[in-house]
This record gives sequence, structure tokens and C-alpha cells, in this order.
Amino acid sequence: MHRRRFFWITAGVAAAAAGCGTTDGAGPPVPERLSVIAPAARGREADRVARALASALTGDGLARTVEVENHPGGAGAAALAALAASRTSGAPFTREGGLLVAGMPMVAGAETSGAAPLAESATPLARLVGEWAALAVSADSRLRSFEDFAARLRRDPAGLVVGGRAAGGPDHVLYGMIGKCLGVDARLLEYTGYAGADQAVEALGGGWAAAILAPARALAAGLASGRLRVLAVSSRERIDGIEAPTLMELEVRLEYADWRGLLGPGEMSAEDREAAVALCDRIDASPRWRELCARQGWERVYLSGDDFRQWLATETERTRGVLYELGLLGSSDTNCRAGCAIRP
Repeated sequence: MHRRRFFWITAGVAAAAAGCGTTDGAGPPVPERLSVIAPAARGREADRVARALASALTGDGLARTVEVENHPGGAGAAALAALAASRTSGAPFTREGGLLVAGMPMVAGAETSGAAPLAESATPLARLVGEWAALAVSADSRLRSFEDFAARLRRDPAGLVVGGRAAGGPDHVLYGMIGKCLGVDARLLEYTGYAGADQAVEALGGGWAAAILAPARALAAGLASGRLRVLAVSSRERIDGIEAPTLMELEVRLEYADWRGLLGPGEMSAEDREAAVALCDRIDASPRWRELCARQGWERVYLSGDDFRQWLATETERTRGVLYELGLLGSSDTNCRAGCAIRP
């Protein structure tokens, strides 16, 4: 198993008494040791979120020691296994805990691999940040507006090649949702997945795709140089610096973000879950965390506790339905487990 560990340690901190975290004054307990698990290699989006969290946790005194672990592969299975292993000591969360940086890619990965839904494999704690997507074309494209794009898609869905990040990931799912909203059979959509947003932009410039879906911030250089035009964005409100309407403005009743949040190990005790959610609340309020989010271009979309758990269940169901309509699942049944996945 590929595994790397990195540590953030605050200086001059005395060890806590065994069995409990320490408190700073009258404040809540400060966890002694946390593992933040990223289901991705170093440098990928989930890893960047994990490292920003580690910086905020130690920098603002929300945890004593934070260890970042990278467990890529297996559609998130390796990361889930590491999360489960983080509680083998039996220590309370305020002494030693594990947090998993999860998001839409892991939700979709669980579905397409035939694994149990993410919320059944771990404990939902909080949704932290999200990235809005943009539908972009090259500057000289004949698709001058989203209306042009929609008309072309309705007329010939298989003839319009749209690119983005990996097949079955956030961009692909968003494209399926757009097609569905426009009344197009999602199974007819032609989508090409690339290793990352930069490769999708290159494909657009090379004429291999008529349009791309990508995180809006990833298109900044192409927009600044005049090589790209954005037809629409998936945010609830227009994005500063991008002259493009939202999908909602265009009467496509859709809002969508590639989100990242935190999960705890499965079957956490009520006390541990309460402590972990309280820590998430403090993270979202952290000045250092907010500064890091602004620097990275992440939108804070905070939702915690039972509200997040319910939202995750709804989002999983929505994702499952789109993956089925895209032809990536054999059934849209919410209880079919491994029978849902289409095997190679």
C-alpha cells in the first residue's frame, strides 16, 4: 500500500494526561494527535485540502500534533481502511483521532466499484469547501453562448465532444446533470476524461473537444490570455472575474460544486462524534483556515453534523442516478451494492 506520512507539530507543547485531551483555558478539549487522511497522492486536490487543514489545526491551536497520510487508489478503499485503522487504539477522539478528507470523487468511486455508500463506511462530520465548475469553449468557437451549446447538444448529443477530468468524476457527472436538465438522453453524451483540468484545456485548444467542464479557477490563465470563453458556471451566484451567467439564470435548475468534507471512522461513539463535529465547527471559524481557503480559491460551503449526514445521503442518491443514466452503473437501485457496478 502506498503510504506517506508528514507531520505538523506545534512547538513547546507539554504532553496531556493519558486518556484525555487538554484544554486551553476554559475552551473545549484540544485533540492530542490527529491523522488527516487524503485519498490521493501528494499534490492532488484532496491532499492540498488535508495539508491546509493540518496547517490550520496546528497554527490556530486546534490540535497538538497532526499527521497527514496519503492513501491513493482503490476508489478510496485504501483511505477508508486507513481511517478504520486510526481507531484501533481505542483512545477517545480528544486524545487520538482520524479524519478522512472525502468528496464527490469518493462518493462516485464507491458507487462504480460496488462498495457500500460512503456514509455507511464512515461517519459524516462536515462539508467544508467546494469548487464551482465552468463550461468553457475556445475563444474562436462557433458556440457563442450557452443557448448555442444547448441547441447543438439537443440536436446531436453524440456529435458534441465535451472534455473534463476523469470519467465518472465531478465534471462528467455535472455534464450528465446538464444533459438531463436539457432533456437529452445522458447515454448519448460524448465525454472524454483527462488526467486533470490542464490536460482538458490542452484538448480544447487542440480541437479534440468542443467544450470542457472544469473548476472555474483552473481556467484563470486561459481566460486572462483570451484563449477561452466561459458559457456558464455552476454556482448559485455569478463568479467574480468571469463574465458568464449561472446555470440557474439560464433556466437550468442546477447548482453543483466539487466539494470536500471530513468523515470520521465508522461507528464512532456519540461522545467522539460530538467532539469531532465541534472540532469541524472550530476549523470553519479558524482565521487561518479561512485565509487558506481564500488563497486556494475554495468556496466555504460549511454544513455539519446531522445536516451534513442528510445532505450526503441526498447527494449520493443524486450522483448514483446520474451515473446510472450515463451508463456507468447497471442499476439505479439504492440497495443493489456490488450488483450496481458494470464490470469490465
